[in-house]
Amino acid sequence: MKKFLALAMIAGFVYNCGNKKNGLLLPFFFLGSQHTATGGVPGNSGSPGVVFVPGDGSGNPVTPPADSTNNSGGSTTTPSDSNSNSGSGSSNSGSSGSSGSSDQTSSNSNNSNTSDSSNTSGSSSSGNSGSSNDSNSGSSSSSDTASNTSGSNSGNSNSGSSDSGSNSSSNSGSGDNSASNNNSGSGDSTASNGSSNSGNSGSSSDNSNTGFNSNSGDNSNSGSGSGDSSGTPTVAVVVVEDPKGEPTFNYNTTINIPLNLTVLDKKSNVVSGATVLVYDENNNILFQGVSDSSGKVTGTLTVPTSVGNITIDISIGGESITQYISLDSVLGINRTIRYEINLPATQVADTDGDGVPDDTDIYPNDATRSTEVAYPAEGVFTVAFEDSYPSAGDADLNDYVIQFKNEEDLNSAGKIVRLRGTYQHVAKGAGYRHQLFIKLPVDVGASITYKLTQADGKVEVATNTVSVTAANLKSGYQIFDDSNKTIRGQNVHPGDVFKPGFIATVEIAFNAPVERAKLGTFPYDLYAYVINTKQEIHFPGLYKNNNATDKYLDNTGFPWAILVPGAWKYPYERYDIRKDSETGYSEFNLWVSSGGKEYKTWYYDVTNESKVFPVPSDSNLLGYLFLSVKKFAIFYALGLVIAGGIAVYFLRKKQSLTA
Repeated sequence: MKKFLALAMIAGFVYNCGNKKNGLLLPFFFLGSQHTATGGVPGNSGSPGVVFVPGDGSGNPVTPPADSTNNSGGSTTTPSDSNSNSGSGSSNSGSSGSSGSSDQTSSNSNNSNTSDSSNTSGSSSSGNSGSSNDSNSGSSSSSDTASNTSGSNSGNSNSGSSDSGSNSSSNSGSGDNSASNNNSGSGDSTASNGSSNSGNSGSSSDNSNTGFNSNSGDNSNSGSGSGDSSGTPTVAVVVVEDPKGEPTFNYNTTINIPLNLTVLDKKSNVVSGATVLVYDENNNILFQGVSDSSGKVTGTLTVPTSVGNITIDISIGGESITQYISLDSVLGINRTIRYEINLPATQVADTDGDGVPDDTDIYPNDATRSTEVAYPAEGVFTVAFEDSYPSAGDADLNDYVIQFKNEEDLNSAGKIVRLRGTYQHVAKGAGYRHQLFIKLPVDVGASITYKLTQADGKVEVATNTVSVTAANLKSGYQIFDDSNKTIRGQNVHPGDVFKPGFIATVEIAFNAPVERAKLGTFPYDLYAYVINTKQEIHFPGLYKNNNATDKYLDNTGFPWAILVPGAWKYPYERYDIRKDSETGYSEFNLWVSSGGKEYKTWYYDVTNESKVFPVPSDSNLLGYLFLSVKKFAIFYALGLVIAGGIAVYFLRKKQSLTA
């Protein structure tokens, strides 16, 4: 019986979630586990070997001021250059921290080693150690071989007498190390060193020894670049040019963050076909795109202001690096990712050929779209209107209340190809009549599929599809008609039983992909039209008065429309949310007075339940039963109670028989 009860509950939830599409965040094959980078740009960390440096405005790293440590790229490791010559019986060692370029010289009685290293791509620390034994019959030669923390160079062998030396240096970018050795003997010998040098974070490093004998070696980077203090090699240098500041406070509970990324390889060539995936703290997809022929990925992220961090994955050939970004005071994400390794050439499965691997493609068999982004990922948003515009309202925020969610289908370039929305009328605390519209200022037409049902699923307007022009979308598409017809009660007074109204489902398939800059960011231009006053009521931040003030903030700075995450418990009729004696949200005024910097989740913290309408939550079992099953909720609830009672009866009976 316990199994039966558990299976019944699981089946109900599976049914409720059966039509949902979730982004496939895995499998990703990370190059390392999560860790926090040392130094570098504050608020940034990621996969081991990902170094963060500030930029110069053109995607290039800025050379930070020199100090006792090498801070270029955020590494706190102090590089050293030590040269020892066993032939003279003496050794010289030097230690220097360089940022940018450095000249390092050490000498002894027999040999003079000069190393010139240039830092062009960020900081690095690598230890080059090793020695070579070269023997020439009748002549002498010198050789310089190096082995790094993650790779070694070998392969210089000559017969004869031997001079051995070890050279340890730190190079970031490309560097030339030259050593002049005064050795007795005659003859010229040249050795080519083709082994890998994975300790230099750059495209190549040339080490040459000149003197009576010359030994030239070209060391190629086959692994990763210079490492951090733990010896981790540099995988990529991320040049950070994120604009910082505080957004204008206008009562919005979400923020839109422009995303601009450029992906380059170790030779600074652009990388096309890199998959970029962005998700929030709860692994909800915010964006997915593929770098274009110029290596760029652009888009816009919409996140609640309460979200503190996001994650960016950049995947190439099935392998990924990860960046963790703090959103504190971030107004945009503008970065250049410079790989310091040879990028994988392995092709991953991509059935529809859109450039997005099947394991992260929501539509692996549809080349026109690859990603679905939901706002919110789970549950709903609530939009609440005050309808007295242009006069100030009573701030009870219940005149016209809608619960809704949107979904976008993006193509591999991050452009929107389809937009879906589900809208439910849940409250009407005013005598005025309203309609709900959405304006989309795009330059293309679309096909719109629409359906209207009652809360119990009874069809009011059957599914139909119409074609609209760009002009139609710009002027506004109607989602709900007269609010007197779309809800049976008001749902705003103490003692009212919550009876939600009609549900509209809308899918807009654009005739051509639309850029985010044209469409606008979630929740787009969703607005109420008041039939009685013939006035439109929009969100703040979209329209300005002639004097450049916000058209939809009243003379006290209060809005006529507010967007709130979740199935929000709005105030009862004539309960001003701003007044201490009437509000159910004592943190609201604290949020406002802080300019939105503090108490960012005030809408979840009901401080006086007697002042707000008890809207069922969409996150608990009762809310699930009520909102998902609605008409038969009581029967499901009774069924669960009866099943539970039967289960308890049989369990007790079984225990008594056993005893």
